[in-house]
Amino acid sequence: MNVDISAEPFNLSAEDAAWVKDTLAGMSLERKVGQLFFLEGVMAGRAKIVKSIEEYGPGGVMYRTAPSGVIAADHRALQAKSAIPLFLAANIEAGGNGLVTDGTQYGTQMLVGASGDSDNARRLGEVAASEAAAVGGNRAFAPIVDINWNWRNPITNTRSYGDDPELVGRMGAGYVRGAMAAGCAVTIKHFPGDGCDGRDQHIATTVNSLSYDDWMATYGEVYREAIAAGANGLMVGHIAFPAYADRVAPDRPGIRDLPATLSPVIVTRLLREELGFKGLTMTDASLMTGFLEKMPRSEAVPASVAAGCDMFLFQKDLAEDFGFMMAAVKDGRLTTERVDEAVTRILAVKAQLGLHRKSPAELVPGDLDAAMKARHAAWARELADEAITLVDDGQGLLPLDPVKRRRIAYIPIGGEADFMDMLKKLPGVKGALIKAAARIAGAFSPPPAKTLAYFSARLRAEGFDVDVIDYGNVLEALKVVGKSVSEFKASYDLVVYASLVGPMSNSTNLQLRYTMPGGLDAPWMVREVPTMFVSFGSPYHGYEAPMIPTFINAYAGGAFVVDALVEKLRGRSAFKGRSPVRLDFKEFEGRIR
Repeated sequence: MNVDISAEPFNLSAEDAAWVKDTLAGMSLERKVGQLFFLEGVMAGRAKIVKSIEEYGPGGVMYRTAPSGVIAADHRALQAKSAIPLFLAANIEAGGNGLVTDGTQYGTQMLVGASGDSDNARRLGEVAASEAAAVGGNRAFAPIVDINWNWRNPITNTRSYGDDPELVGRMGAGYVRGAMAAGCAVTIKHFPGDGCDGRDQHIATTVNSLSYDDWMATYGEVYREAIAAGANGLMVGHIAFPAYADRVAPDRPGIRDLPATLSPVIVTRLLREELGFKGLTMTDASLMTGFLEKMPRSEAVPASVAAGCDMFLFQKDLAEDFGFMMAAVKDGRLTTERVDEAVTRILAVKAQLGLHRKSPAELVPGDLDAAMKARHAAWARELADEAITLVDDGQGLLPLDPVKRRRIAYIPIGGEADFMDMLKKLPGVKGALIKAAARIAGAFSPPPAKTLAYFSARLRAEGFDVDVIDYGNVLEALKVVGKSVSEFKASYDLVVYASLVGPMSNSTNLQLRYTMPGGLDAPWMVREVPTMFVSFGSPYHGYEAPMIPTFINAYAGGAFVVDALVEKLRGRSAFKGRSPVRLDFKEFEGRIR
């Protein structure tokens, strides 16, 4: 084993290094293997997680969103039961709201990218990490440093900073500095880099299709910049990199299509040796089909650690996965030396954070400070003002004036999650089940219905008469569909399409999804009534709606963005953002030159 915990990125003092070594020496093999596991918190519930901590001693728990009081109470209970302090992580990619529902929604990474200012990325890291730390969070599953080459990719999109490697590198490093200064470990992701494929690892192993030289000049530089900024953690994606396997192991064709999480060369050689990353690695969620399609789970679980991933994220059944890992240690597929190496890095990052020295109250302070939140809200308003982008105003529609165009037909696209709609239509599903479902759905998807409703309310407050046309309501929709062109033109001075379609697990595409059969809610009226489109999600809807001459990309939902947008629509603030992605909609062919 060769892990220098006194060097970058750990930089441990002699005292902290001694704690790591002494702790490792005092652990049984079973407790070492337990540290490799990272549990999921929201589905299992506190009692089950506490039992898992007592039985297996896992290294960490990842939570989805819940109120800060709930998260703090859970974190406090879990740390109290763990002999070794836990990593408590969250997908705080866009702000503290990635962990706590009352946290700040600072802005998506693409909103930050559109500002062009890496200090906004530093602020994002600080907002996310400091609000998480207030309730005991100590690890960010962020930043995302994927390059959004392929505009059809359904999982990067607004979660990425853009499609320019230089921009992504600057922004990723900014987040790393901000989050680590606020006391959180980071997890740069998803190595070796998403954004080339048009698919999602939740449903298939995806492919980074670049050549080795092009990868080194783009993704390689992005990762080097994050590493140089001090990144102490990295998440390995269920992403194959065939060009690298062909380069270093041409005599082993069977490994070229393996995801990096299972590849014997991508982490150990490309990441560790060529890029020089010495920090802690982990798999992406092991429940994804992208991880499981290449070999049985009994083989894949230990193979991921043998391949160089220090921690293993999520379980179908912890006892079963623990058994798979132990069986591999006993038969030699996973060596004890490799386990010791992984656990050393786990303990080193915990020591770097000072978790072993903190009292229970220090581990989980449990309070979102009002002054801190006010500062973060001010930053979020500044970001929105700097980033919202006017793509085009070919009809000279802006600024909007209620004297000239008072009557607005407002057409929202992208309401509640399909999962919630399905539940609400089931007979007898009420009360606690709906609340539980709402929490789960909210943990995995943005709140589009709130954003779109708030936007219409803000337009009304500006003096516009806003008629919300809900095509999801059949009876209401038929009244509009049944109007003649003359009646429609006589009813409205302006049509506003507002969309919030963004990345979420299992989406196979992020294109516009109209409701009415035959596309009767599509912009048929564009030559009859002035029409504009606002996207609070994907920036690529111009592909589906090229006929609309006034187009705005806001990249994120939430009140801060809506408020800034209204100021710009009314002409009280200029559009300052620049698109961080190309909008020519050319098909990505798997190479960049």
